[in-house]
Amino acid sequence: MRSFLLSTILLLAGASAAVAQDLYNGDAAAAYHWVRANAGPGECGCFGMNGGGLSGSWNFHGPWSLVADISAEHNGSAPPAGNSLTLVSYLAGARYKIPQPWLEGNHKPQPFAQILIGAAHAGGGVAGVADGSYEFATRIGGGIDVPVNSHFAVRVIQIDYYLTTFANAVNDHQNNLLVGAGIVYHWSRKK
Repeated sequence: MRSFLLSTILLLAGASAAVAQDLYNGDAAAAYHWVRANAGPGECGCFGMNGGGLSGSWNFHGPWSLVADISAEHNGSAPPAGNSLTLVSYLAGARYKIPQPWLEGNHKPQPFAQILIGAAHAGGGVAGVADGSYEFATRIGGGIDVPVNSHFAVRVIQIDYYLTTFANAVNDHQNNLLVGAGIVYHWSRKK
C-alpha cells in the first residue's frame, strides 16, 4: 500500500513539474458523499453510508487532468445485525472536462467524466473476513461543477459507480453507487 501511495504522489508531482513551464492549473475539492453499499452478494443487503472526500486535480493537457482522491464513508448500524462499516479509499486517475460550445458566460456549468483506480480499506463488523484489509477499488462516473466566481465553484452533483473487491465468501465483488456534492477551489499559476 505504501508503494502505491508513493508511486501516485511521484506521478502527480512529475506531471505537475512537466506542465509548470508556462502555466499550470487545477482544483481542490471537498465533498459530501452518500454511498449505496452492497455488502454481500445475492440478495441486495444494501444500505446507505455517509461521509466525505477530498480531491485534487492537475491539468496536464487541454481538457485532461490527473486526479487524486481520498474519501471515507461510515454507517454505524448496517444490516444484517446492526454492525458498523467504515470504508476508506485512496484513488488516482484521469478526468476529462466535457467541452460545451453551445453555452457561454462565466457561470456556465462544467460537466466532467472521470475514472479513478486504487485501493480501499474496510473496517467494522460488516466487513467480516475483510476487516482491516486493503483491496482493489475503482470509481467511474462524472459530475457537474457550476462556477460561482473565478476561483470557486459548486459541485452540484457527482455520480460514480464504485467497485470494491473485499472478501465476502462468494464472489469478492461489491457494486456500490456514490452520489456527492461539494465545494471546488480552482487555482492557476504562471512560472
